[in-house]
Amino acid sequence: MTAESKGKVERTVGYIKHQFWPGVTFTDLADLNRQALIWCERINGRVHRTTHMRPVDRHDEEALRPLPEGFAWERFATEERKVTWDGYVSYEGVLYGVPASARLAGRRVQVREQQGLLTIWSAGHLLCRHPLQAPASRPVAHPQQWAGVPSAQAAAQRPVPVGYQVTAPPIQQRTAHEYDQYLGERR
Repeated sequence: MTAESKGKVERTVGYIKHQFWPGVTFTDLADLNRQALIWCERINGRVHRTTHMRPVDRHDEEALRPLPEGFAWERFATEERKVTWDGYVSYEGVLYGVPASARLAGRRVQVREQQGLLTIWSAGHLLCRHPLQAPASRPVAHPQQWAGVPSAQAAAQRPVPVGYQVTAPPIQQRTAHEYDQYLGERR
């Protein structure tokens, strides 16, 4: 945003705050969005005092590009979380699993709650989605969370060596005369 456009943006926020918000009632976010869309369509159908055009007509001339999709858009509504050593992300007191193939233990990922789902992202890629659980619920494992990790039973069945054979360091052979000289004895 440039200094020249800041005032325009601020006026728009004030206009919405004073023209749309007073007295609005809604049941949920979807209801509020529906009401806001109807209000925007009505307002954008009026002739603007400065441009002497309806914003809806001017929109076609602008040739605007669509909003970004995927993580390019999601990143603005995400929160960072650290993946635990056993592949979980904590959100609202519940542990949610991530796939083991991502190898994210100890790293930071982004999470977003939306429409009853928790989405987990890493480096701009969607890792998984989990239905939201009530706080203090049991951990929610991902089906691929421990893929490739040997089970405790398999690890216990592997033979554990009692000791390890190592090669002895080479021993240098010296004469008795060399030792006598070292100790300072004369013969």
